[in-house]
Amino acid sequence: MVQAQTGFLPHTHGFPFNNVFEQRMPLRYDLPLGGSIDLNAVSDGLSGGMCFAALDYFKAGLRPPVAADERLMAYLRGRQVDCLSVGTLLKMMAGLLAEPGKRRAQVRRELARLRRRLEVDQPVVLALLYTDVREAQPVGHFVVAAGYALDESQRRLSLTLYDPNHPGATQRLSISLATGELEYGGAALAGLFVVAYKRNRKPPVQAWPEAVLAFEAEVPAFRLRWPVDSRRVNQFFAENPESYKGFGLPGHEGLDLYAPDGANIYAAAEGEVYQAGFPKNHPYGRHVRIRHQIAGKVVHTVYSHLSEILVGEGQQVTAGALIGKADNTGNSRGSHLHLTLKIEGAQTKGYPAGIVDPWPYLKDSPAVEPEPAVGPLPPPSGVEAFTTIELNLRAGPNTESRVIAGLPAGERLQLLGMADEVQTKIGQQGQWLPVLTASGQGGYAAAWFLQDTGQAFPPSDLVIYPNDLVNLRGGPGTAFALLAALTLNDALTVLGDADLAKAKLGKENEWIQVQTAKGQRGFVAAWLVHATGQNPPESGLMVYPIEWVNVRARPTTHDNVLAVATNADALTVLGDAAAAQAKLGQADQWLNVRTPGGISGYVAAWLVRVLAAPPPPQPAPAGLKVIAIADLNLRAQPSVNSPRISGVFTNEPLTVIEPDLAAARQKIGKQDQWIYGENSKGERGWAAAWFLKAG
Repeated sequence: MVQAQTGFLPHTHGFPFNNVFEQRMPLRYDLPLGGSIDLNAVSDGLSGGMCFAALDYFKAGLRPPVAADERLMAYLRGRQVDCLSVGTLLKMMAGLLAEPGKRRAQVRRELARLRRRLEVDQPVVLALLYTDVREAQPVGHFVVAAGYALDESQRRLSLTLYDPNHPGATQRLSISLATGELEYGGAALAGLFVVAYKRNRKPPVQAWPEAVLAFEAEVPAFRLRWPVDSRRVNQFFAENPESYKGFGLPGHEGLDLYAPDGANIYAAAEGEVYQAGFPKNHPYGRHVRIRHQIAGKVVHTVYSHLSEILVGEGQQVTAGALIGKADNTGNSRGSHLHLTLKIEGAQTKGYPAGIVDPWPYLKDSPAVEPEPAVGPLPPPSGVEAFTTIELNLRAGPNTESRVIAGLPAGERLQLLGMADEVQTKIGQQGQWLPVLTASGQGGYAAAWFLQDTGQAFPPSDLVIYPNDLVNLRGGPGTAFALLAALTLNDALTVLGDADLAKAKLGKENEWIQVQTAKGQRGFVAAWLVHATGQNPPESGLMVYPIEWVNVRARPTTHDNVLAVATNADALTVLGDAAAAQAKLGQADQWLNVRTPGGISGYVAAWLVRVLAAPPPPQPAPAGLKVIAIADLNLRAQPSVNSPRISGVFTNEPLTVIEPDLAAARQKIGKQDQWIYGENSKGERGWAAAWFLKAG
């Protein structure tokens, strides 16, 4: 007897609940040559997703959850889609259509692969194919093979299985090596094959109740009011350190809250506006700064990347006052609100003085009363719904009523009124429902643009954006129907489990299911999209500027300059290499790059080239130098609040590194102007032009 057993134990590492779920997956793939595939007809329940997820937990050293809560169900459905990849579907179809002799040959090949994996302690997901498939019956089923026993005298192989249809028990599949016959309970099997499994390293963990952990939490001295109408956080404090390293920061210095173009921005606390404007080339773009006196502390809140400012300097504002509209100005890719919190006297290691993480002060934001013009509104019903498109929140239940706020697609709203009554109105044409947003704003929403939260792939809190032009497809592959062409400013709400999607971002051959702002659902290539604050993966392509070139925040000639690259600077191209190659030398095309200093941005594709070796440094065209009239900082960005990179001493020269030296000359000595230069140590950064004189 020859045996092999992995560490995976079906009764321990399999899920303790059965593969029986009421809700079907609303996924049907249109095939390129006609017809379609309903994923519910491919396998029973979520057997593939349960097998993939069981291996995820096993490889993470975790026991699987004992109950299928809402988050776990979203995860299992997502892993079911991963299991039913194009390759798996094609193998299932080929196996069912093959002649009996070819099926037996395939089984022998697959068993050889299976035994090799099991012998090195690698449990394997198997697809079992049924014979005599009838209408409404799935064509296959998925199990995890955890070990085998070979009886050489009888030429019979027995597989130890975890079967999601039989929780808490070990199942066995017997195979005759002489005839290829498969015996598994009373099921008639036509064949089997090994399924390609990709591990997800962070399966969802069911947390302890908050009350149990409450003693560990530090209670903040004050609470801020939620400043937008969306509950989604695009980027937390200190996230994505690689993206901010080039700017002298250990990570993101604030909180990015999702807010579509034109969405309301509210003051997070009572205070005085001390700055409101659009400083040239400022990383925050159009922004508002408010000073507060809270709990004996002097607190500053900064609201960035706005399209419109609705308050003025010196104005007193209350908590929840409308102060502006959201947009994408400054160093931003995708409309959102960047909120910075400063507490005078506080210090967070690696960050400028006063900057702290806003999340502890914001996460338990107190509810506020709806604005006086709306009401009276009924109490919460306990029922929630999602918006299907970008939607107006109105002061009354009709389209003639005043618009209070703009709501993004995929936003979760609290419905007000009697639970039974509001549930009957969801999705109904001509009906209106009173709702509350994440900010506590009350109003009325068109019920026919709302959908129930009980769906197979509900909108998650994760919003992603295309790196460039990207296709929305009807299924997870390039062979599926093209539904729409998306641009880099299109906000896409991830459907299903957000963490599962995060693990796929930037990875080749992975696909993510999303919903657009117009409510259209489909799949995008994971390697062509990013989350806020993340950069695309390196393409393997390197380019050099033909002459000095600006590195900009976005791919237009009027957006912020982040840095300047010289002809000797090797720029690492980010994103898809083939797409980048096609843009080289083309007018009006842009490349996403990373400079040697770690700053990521865009350069004009017609001003860079690919070289076999770096060229010799090109001197400044006119050798423009400026002199510091005082000891001066070189900063990561053109702002007095930006981190210090280096500096120059009084009377020390600074070589100007800007493509347009005539324009740079005009900035010398001017207040609120900044010049990009290099000191005698070869360190580059932005210098305050009003502390410089001509050399």
